[in-house]
Amino acid sequence: MAKASILREKLLSILPLVEDETTNTSGMSMSEITRRLAMHMAEVPSDRHIRRALLDMTDAFGSVGSTRSTKWYRTISRPQAEISNMTVNVAMAINAVRRVAAHHLPGVVWEDLEKTFHIADRYLASHSGSPDSERGQAWSRKTLRIDGSQPVVLPKVDPGVYKAVTEALFYDRQLVFSNRPFGEEQPSARTYTMTPLALVDRAGVLYLVAWGSRRPGQRFLFRMDRLSNVRISEHAGEPDPTFDLHDYVMNEEALNFGSDDDIEIQLFVCEPLRTDGKPRRHPLREFRLCEDQLAEDADGGFLLRAKVKPSVMLWQLLHSHASSVEVIAPDWIRKRFRDEALMLADRYR
Repeated sequence: MAKASILREKLLSILPLVEDETTNTSGMSMSEITRRLAMHMAEVPSDRHIRRALLDMTDAFGSVGSTRSTKWYRTISRPQAEISNMTVNVAMAINAVRRVAAHHLPGVVWEDLEKTFHIADRYLASHSGSPDSERGQAWSRKTLRIDGSQPVVLPKVDPGVYKAVTEALFYDRQLVFSNRPFGEEQPSARTYTMTPLALVDRAGVLYLVAWGSRRPGQRFLFRMDRLSNVRISEHAGEPDPTFDLHDYVMNEEALNFGSDDDIEIQLFVCEPLRTDGKPRRHPLREFRLCEDQLAEDADGGFLLRAKVKPSVMLWQLLHSHASSVEVIAPDWIRKRFRDEALMLADRYR
C-alpha cells in the first residue's frame, strides 16, 4: 500500500467525525495528530506533509481556525464505502466476531469495527432474498456461547475503564487508576501508576495483569470491575521482558490455579446400570482431565488416572460429581474430600 494511502487510513482512524461543518468549532490540533499517529506508525510524517495530505483530500477532511490554531476533523464515516470483497460468509464471520470478541480486542479497535458490523448487517439485509443470505442471518440465532459453569451474574466492567485499559495495553502506555479492595464499597486512597501487561478473561470475569518498575518481577492482578478513575499516562509503558502470560496464569493462585507441580490423581468413577441393564456412561469418559489420561474398566464403573494441576476448578469439577466419583489417590486429596463430605453430611443430618 502506498504511503499516501496508509496516511489517509490512519488519519481517518484518529480524527473526530463532524457531520455538520456549518456549526462545528471542534477538531484535533496538529500536535495531537502527530502524537496519535506515533501510536500507529513507525515513521511519522512531518507536519507539513500531514497538512498537505489533509488539504489534498477535501472530500474526507476539513478544518476550523487558522495558522497554528487550526483544528482538523473528518467529514466521512469510516469506512463509508462498502467492503469490496464482502460476501455472505464474510458477513457471518464479522457478526461472529461481534458476538464473541468484545473483551478480546482493544476498545479503540472495537470502536473502529462498529461501522464494519453495520456494513455486514446491511449486506445480509440487502440480499435477504437469496437462500445464502437467509441462512447467514439465521446463523446467529442458532449458536450461543455460555460463559462459565456457575449460575451467577457476572460483574460488569465500565466501558470507559475497558477502553482506557485496553488502549494503554494496545499502545504500550502506563496506566493511572484506583482500585476497590475486595469487600469494600469505595476505592482505596492509593493511586496506582503501572504498566499493563495482559488481560485475562476467566469465565467472563476480566482481570488486568500489571506491574511497576519499583517492584521488578512482581506482577499484580486487578479485577477490572473494581477499577475507577482510570486514565492513560503520557509516559511510555515499561516492558517486563520476563513476563509470559501462559506461565503466569498457570501459576497464579488468584486465578484459581495453585503454584504446585502437576500431580497424578486416581479416581473410581461409578457407572450404575440403567433400567435397560446397560451402564450409565459417565461424563468423565467424554470430558478428559488430560490428553493422556488412562481409563480402566472395573466392576460398577472405571478407574481413571490423570496428571492434573491442583486448582479450584478441579475441586469444583470433582464436587459436582461427588455422588459418582471417589478419590483413590493421592491421600491428601482423598482426606480433603472425606472431611468435606462429613461436614456436608452433618449439615443435612
